[in-house]
Amino acid sequence: MLKNCVLIAAFVVLLAPWPSEARLVRLVVEHTRVFAEGMSFGSVGPYERLDGIAYFEIDPDDPLNAILVNIEKAPRNSNGLVEFRAPFFILKPQDITKGNQKLFYVINNRGNKQALGYFNFSPSGPGINNPLTAADAGDGFLMRQGYTVVDAGWQGDVAAGNNRLFPTLPVATQPDGNPIVAPVRIEYSDRTIPTEGTFTLGLEGSPNFVSYGTADTDTTSATLTVRETLDGPKTLILPTKWAFGTCPTGADSLVPDETNICLFDGFRAEAIYELIYLAKNPLVMGLGYAVTRDLGSFLRNQTTDDAGNPNPLAPDATSAGIKRAYSFGGSSTGMYSRDFLYLGFNEDESHRRVFDAMWIHKPGTHRLFANVEFADPNTYSRQDDRQNFLSTSYPPLTFSVTTDPISGVRDGLVKRPATDPLIFQSDTENEFWVMKASLNVTNGLGQPVPVPANVRLYFLSSFQHGGNSPAPTFPAPAGICQNPGNPNHHGPTVRALLTALDDWADRGIPPPPSNYPTVSAATLVPLA
Repeated sequence: MLKNCVLIAAFVVLLAPWPSEARLVRLVVEHTRVFAEGMSFGSVGPYERLDGIAYFEIDPDDPLNAILVNIEKAPRNSNGLVEFRAPFFILKPQDITKGNQKLFYVINNRGNKQALGYFNFSPSGPGINNPLTAADAGDGFLMRQGYTVVDAGWQGDVAAGNNRLFPTLPVATQPDGNPIVAPVRIEYSDRTIPTEGTFTLGLEGSPNFVSYGTADTDTTSATLTVRETLDGPKTLILPTKWAFGTCPTGADSLVPDETNICLFDGFRAEAIYELIYLAKNPLVMGLGYAVTRDLGSFLRNQTTDDAGNPNPLAPDATSAGIKRAYSFGGSSTGMYSRDFLYLGFNEDESHRRVFDAMWIHKPGTHRLFANVEFADPNTYSRQDDRQNFLSTSYPPLTFSVTTDPISGVRDGLVKRPATDPLIFQSDTENEFWVMKASLNVTNGLGQPVPVPANVRLYFLSSFQHGGNSPAPTFPAPAGICQNPGNPNHHGPTVRALLTALDDWADRGIPPPPSNYPTVSAATLVPLA
């Protein structure tokens, strides 16, 4: 009798929710719609689209979460947990048993969905945010393979509009409840100034993002400068020549506010402006990493949420559920993926590996640095603009754990054997010129560094950074540049790489060896 009671008690403990764990607590599917007008994709059949909201709670004292900047300053609920939520998006086979049992988490770029533009040759191109029609499905590559495609909002400062995905994240405050205030540096140039003579910009620089408001609208507490070239001298713009606020036609139309900047003489597109101002109310932006971690883990491992809502991908009498999970991040979210990996977010709260394989596409050696106070994940460094922003140079820069000879920091992106995934990183020529991709295989003195066995590096020779157009033209349009663009299309290459990544993770078939410029092969050489 005593033995039976002990067994029953243990069973009850196993079934009880663990409120102290960081996890997705509720998954609400708000819309289920037929995708691609009911088109059948080979043997997999038709797909459906699910949209809804995922609700999360995490323990700020858990070592897996304590690495998040300002998490200890976020508001807590009655259980001492930090709450946040994010919209999610799922494309899945209507009959899940006909799929390949693999989750492909394609992380959005600044709220814009990427999967169909990269892999399906969708005529709508990259960033198609409301895919429903047969045309949106392109040639259906991912569907014909049977993948379940997942995405969710992670970048907390994305502005509403164009069906972009963005989470609702808490604001950090001082222990006494007062706002956190700190200086923030912003640059405006032809990347942010829409037309010559524009009088007003959001403080962040783009209407697609929410700006941190200023804590002091007195312009004497801030500094605005202008320079003609990247390395040119900075000329101070007098505090009487600009204001915080909007002024669509100049000084006479000024309406003061805390989130915009007005330059009375207008912004010149060919100049570079730098604003340093006192910002307030930082989001706990690093929680975006927890969105990706905990949604990915839930969809792979759980049957229901805390409220009893079913996991739409969970195993049942007819389906084995998800057996493999892969992630993909391109450009900005390639940088996000490097930081996700470095910060340890491929380990969930139960110490399980979240993604079997991660594909990091065209970030060079940049990390996004969303996990900083007053984070601005939209911006990044390049050689012709914002060249001294931190994401360009802060170690670790290599996957291997090495000692950086410049800073003395010993660290690496891959250092958790129990939960590190298999990794692809692919870069185009742009990333060597602009994003210091060479530092993946050399240190700051040009000495070679090893590539871990679970990492492959691939160089997309003669490709430009933005090569996702499914219908390239010859010559390609110049866009914002002076010269025509490169018409080479990433599509066939990324499909081949996805197949190789899947073979590696699911079947143990080694992918092609790394094919990346190196010093030892004399394919990575000094600029001269």
